[in-house]
Amino acid sequence: MLSCFRSGHLPFPRANTARVALLTLVATIGSTLLAAEQVDASKSTTTQSSTPSTHPKEALKKSVSIKVKLRSGARVHGLISSFDGEGIDGEGVIEIDEPKPKRGKITTAFKRLRWTDIATADLETLAERVLDERQADDLVLQGELMLLIGADASANKAFVRAVKLDPATKPAIELARTRATAAILRVETEERVAKSALMSERIPKSGAQPWPVLTLDEQLAAIAEMKTRAQTICSDAGIRPNMVETRYFLLFSAAEPAAMQECARSLDAMYEKVLELFGIPAGLNLFWGKAVILLEQTEDEFRAVEAAGFKSMTPRGVVGLCHQMGPMVFVNMFWSNDQDRFDSTLIHESVHGIMHRYFSAERLPAWADEGLSEYIASVSFKSSPVDKGRLPQALDYIRSGRSVAAVMRLNYDDHSWPGPDAIGYAVGYAAIKLMVRQQPDAFGRWIRAVKGGKPWEQALSEDFGHSVDAFAPTVEQWYRTKN
Repeated sequence: MLSCFRSGHLPFPRANTARVALLTLVATIGSTLLAAEQVDASKSTTTQSSTPSTHPKEALKKSVSIKVKLRSGARVHGLISSFDGEGIDGEGVIEIDEPKPKRGKITTAFKRLRWTDIATADLETLAERVLDERQADDLVLQGELMLLIGADASANKAFVRAVKLDPATKPAIELARTRATAAILRVETEERVAKSALMSERIPKSGAQPWPVLTLDEQLAAIAEMKTRAQTICSDAGIRPNMVETRYFLLFSAAEPAAMQECARSLDAMYEKVLELFGIPAGLNLFWGKAVILLEQTEDEFRAVEAAGFKSMTPRGVVGLCHQMGPMVFVNMFWSNDQDRFDSTLIHESVHGIMHRYFSAERLPAWADEGLSEYIASVSFKSSPVDKGRLPQALDYIRSGRSVAAVMRLNYDDHSWPGPDAIGYAVGYAAIKLMVRQQPDAFGRWIRAVKGGKPWEQALSEDFGHSVDAFAPTVEQWYRTKN
């Protein structure tokens, strides 16, 4: 069994320290890295279900005052006068915060909201206030709404009470279960489309081909293909792992199922924090299907997977790699005895996968691609070894009079990366750290410009404000005198 599962120490749960570090970084960067505006709530309320309502419109005897949050982040307050199986009717105001740096609010009137527009935390309470638990059809609708938010126990309780009041509701309950499943899938698709559009709006287009937004059927087919490919890779490598599916990942490992479930939750939490750091709309699955995480128990198994699945003869000492195969993302790792190194490597490689799928396949230059992944790993948990390992290397290189510009022009294509003694990682990390510290807004603009297709050196000059020949001496000067 993998050592961290045996000891209860998991790759990302260092939840408190990781959360504090990343939230601190988010506060520092503000709206920089790919900041996205909130979804326009008025748009989110206009799409109607293609499935007819099973609950007729019902007028309330007395209007109900509401103050709820929508899934988009908007806030609604007003009075409800009636409802049906699709949503609520009334009068009131939808209020959203203006994008930073403005501090105002945008308001628009509402007359109807879908149940599925309402945030999970508020839906259950609202349903209890609006629905009459003395009526069987209202209890069926309550059960359906509870299924929408994953409250299966509450849903079953409502269904049981409905049958006790009226046994003839059994067919309606089965239809409610079917409708809830379809609604969950529909909402997931709508949200992915809306959030992808939000993300794309922030990218200045310079010729990059954006990743297509998949339909629901295409997304499900992509997930199935990723599972099949991962299983084939493992079979060809002679290993038989278990699989746990999360919201964003397919985790393959020989660990016990309960331990894998806990690790899977940690991976999703890590992904959400990286989205928050980058300002990508929360909950957006960037991956084609889902990303595959392969965790082997030994270095020999890791190398066997590399050879069988990725045709790679990996040197000894490599702990993990991210493979970007067209739209697909695979992260392959083995469990090293150095827990901190394993944790930071898993973050580093996962960030590569996320950045690959951010808007387009356009890639940052090698020094920034690797430096950014190292930087995020360095701030993700308190005992991360990145800063202690990379910064002294960068200081020695710079203080010995060697050129940062030379490192910035190393690249993957001609195999010059990562330079002598792999110095590119250290210098790239130091450069990214300085960029985020001194010009976080400009750093975000630069990343967006590169992902939109602008050549990185041109974007560095136009969007970050410094050419390579101007920026490199700034990095050298800073680290000659400070650390």
